[in-house]
Amino acid sequence: MGLDTVIVAFFVVGTILVVAGTVTMGTSNLLESSYHGYVAIHETTMDRLHTSIEIQDLRFNVSTNLTSFTIVNTGETKLIDFGLWDVILVKNGQVSYLNESQYIITFDDELINPGILDPHESINVALLIDLESDDSFIVKIITENGIVSSAEHVGE
Repeated sequence: MGLDTVIVAFFVVGTILVVAGTVTMGTSNLLESSYHGYVAIHETTMDRLHTSIEIQDLRFNVSTNLTSFTIVNTGETKLIDFGLWDVILVKNGQVSYLNESQYIITFDDELINPGILDPHESINVALLIDLESDDSFIVKIITENGIVSSAEHVGE
């Protein structure tokens, strides 16, 4: 056993240490990303469990042919980002996704936070789409975290 064997042994031990360190760092990164993914899913699920909305008082104004309704936050979560909401109109089997220029959101009595739909508060939504009083249609609202409420207007 000479100097060349000692050098090879150091090289082998060094390689083993580098591989072991790489595996350890990879495992650590995997565990950390798995934990953060679990936390994100848990927060989203808890948010969804505590969120509830309800469309009430679907009104059709015969003189203007415009539809309006009230959305009540019946859950425990504050709803903030109305730009991420989906407003869907189903009429005669045709689905229309309304953009923000096709409806107006106005707040009712804002008790606590302006611009935020707190629990037990309500907002009014006016559809800027020309509908007829004898049209039957369904309005569906989907919040930013996927909670859905819908209401149906039956034509006269």
